[in-house]
Amino acid sequence: MLKPDTFLFEIAWEVCNQIGGIFTYLKSKVPTMVDAYDDNYILIGPYNPEQARLDFKPITDLPDCPFSRTMAWIRSLGHEIHYGFWLLEDASPKVLLIKPGFAHNALNELKTRHWERHGISTIRPDALVNEVIAFGEVTRLFLTRFIESIPADRDVVAHFHDWMASAALPDIHFEKTRAATVYTCHGTLPGRYLAPNEPAYYRDFQAYSIQEKASRYGIENRVGIETAGIRNANVLVSVSSQVARECEAYYERSPDSVIRNGVHRRPDVGHEAFEAHLQNRGKIDAFVRSLFSPSYHLASDKTLYFFTSGRYEFKNKGFDQTLEAIAGLNQELVRRGSDMTVVFFIITKRPFRTIKPDVLEARQRFHALHQICKRIGAKLGPRIYSHVTGTGAPQVPDLNGLVDDELLFTWRQALAQFKREGLPPATTHHLAEDDEITAFCQQAGLRNSEDDRVKVIYHPDFIERATSPFSVDYLELVRGCHLGIFPSLYEPWGYAPMETLMHGTPVIASDLSGFGQYMEEVMPDHTGREMHLLRRSWQNHHESVEELTRMLLTFVENFSDAHYIPRASMPGLVMDSLCWVNLERHYRDCYRLALMRYQPVAGLY
Repeated sequence: MLKPDTFLFEIAWEVCNQIGGIFTYLKSKVPTMVDAYDDNYILIGPYNPEQARLDFKPITDLPDCPFSRTMAWIRSLGHEIHYGFWLLEDASPKVLLIKPGFAHNALNELKTRHWERHGISTIRPDALVNEVIAFGEVTRLFLTRFIESIPADRDVVAHFHDWMASAALPDIHFEKTRAATVYTCHGTLPGRYLAPNEPAYYRDFQAYSIQEKASRYGIENRVGIETAGIRNANVLVSVSSQVARECEAYYERSPDSVIRNGVHRRPDVGHEAFEAHLQNRGKIDAFVRSLFSPSYHLASDKTLYFFTSGRYEFKNKGFDQTLEAIAGLNQELVRRGSDMTVVFFIITKRPFRTIKPDVLEARQRFHALHQICKRIGAKLGPRIYSHVTGTGAPQVPDLNGLVDDELLFTWRQALAQFKREGLPPATTHHLAEDDEITAFCQQAGLRNSEDDRVKVIYHPDFIERATSPFSVDYLELVRGCHLGIFPSLYEPWGYAPMETLMHGTPVIASDLSGFGQYMEEVMPDHTGREMHLLRRSWQNHHESVEELTRMLLTFVENFSDAHYIPRASMPGLVMDSLCWVNLERHYRDCYRLALMRYQPVAGLY
């Protein structure tokens, strides 16, 4: 057991800074960590004003204590730091946010120290590396000063996540700062760069020269930081067996533990999950009708909603294969004369200027039309009742005669404004510039024409109910869709397929993803539970796209033939194994091991 007063600092680039999977990892894990460590648990991340204004609440009045004195000292050195609460749905942990920035000369001194102490070359210009080094130095200064100001018998654990947050770790080890260090590798830099660019990556990666490959792809500085963090941590953790093998091959260190990622709590299952699907599908229906009905009619009972989501890594996340398969599905459905429609959502984060005005206007006009229909219904109801129950024989009245001229004029005017010339937009936002997704859709002819059986809606932003034109949050979209598609090439774990499956939506996942491999191991009947694995590990690109196209076509045909809405399920024990309340103890064991390795002579652990 750890001492009850142990301080735990968790350092990550995605604290209050949504980028990719580590943000979801932290967001889901934090409530369990707050329950376990209370006020001794503090997260450290970079200060991003745009993100911080959404979910960060500063603490202005701090009592005189080692923490407040350390903050004052850091500010006296000229560094900008912020302390407060990270306002999450299920917890509000305390966070320290650091704005990374050093003067040119001071930054060069830091780079020189990194080279002399750890052999990290930072000659190649890289603005991100400059921020990482600056963030790491302020983190090191803070932790060192804080530890010096607390009693020597108070244990401190510093838990770093991936290379962008770990620049402080090698110096903490070098200077023998009184802190036990843990490094969780969520995926290696060579893996992210080489997997989409080396044709036989999974066959050959163990034979690569990491120095030669890092130089070829221009990432020597980043790999240098990752190398120093992994090799100097007291304990190394990976999130999957593939990442563990990469750590062994690239950094000559085997992880001490492989700990899968998890969720905060088990979602509803069974009847409740199906009711949530129907409710959220209704919300998606409303958005889709608002976008497409001004141009042409879509039959809701013959429409399926597919989606993919993830960080924008076009090949690593399998966006390339998904789009090729979707285009193939469209061609095949058109060839067969199918009356089914698939609306395919692509959710990722890309630079954009604004939401397209026609998307917002379509939603507003649809809402106005809906309100007029309600007004007409409110007036017609009593009149029909009076007409039927009045004197004489009951008969069906002439409905046109029951609507007054003003309401009829309003209805005709709203209907005229609702109709639109042209095709529904395939992208909800004005992108800063076209990308591989828009280029593929244009080249493949996915234009949302009436004859297309597959319609594309590309949403280049994170989904929040308050800001998205869908009027749902991300998990509501997941629950309302019929199928999630995640044919990843490089996916150390895979939060998107995991969350999708746990919320009852069928999934196609890659057998190269950590989650896909785990499901194959613990859920042999995964296909019967609507967890379908795409065999990317032994197929080339063309073969994999063909298989994915067949899987999508089979899903559509089964729905068309049976008129049955398939929902995914997961055994209770498997679902429990993916909850942080059960996974946290594995990290507690890692913290204990780190303290043992840091202070073996003390014999306290």
